[in-house]
Amino acid sequence: MKLLKRLVTLAWVLALLVTGCVLYLFNSETVAIDLVWFQIPAVSLAVALMSTFVIGVVTGGILSILVSIWPHKKRNPS
Repeated sequence: MKLLKRLVTLAWVLALLVTGCVLYLFNSETVAIDLVWFQIPAVSLAVALMSTFVIGVVTGGILSILVSIWPHKKRNPS
């Protein structure tokens, strides 16, 4: 079972690496991101896409954890 978990983890990591390499190869154009309060200098489109994805996953995870531990009001059946 331990070997199976390691193989699944290895396959997952390799799939992520291949996805990142393909994304970089097909999206090598540079883009400059200009937000209202913050400017990001020109980076490759692949880097911008991957960092946006990671930021979204982290933000979603944090919000999910906060919602799950947030105290709920109990309703009084009346």
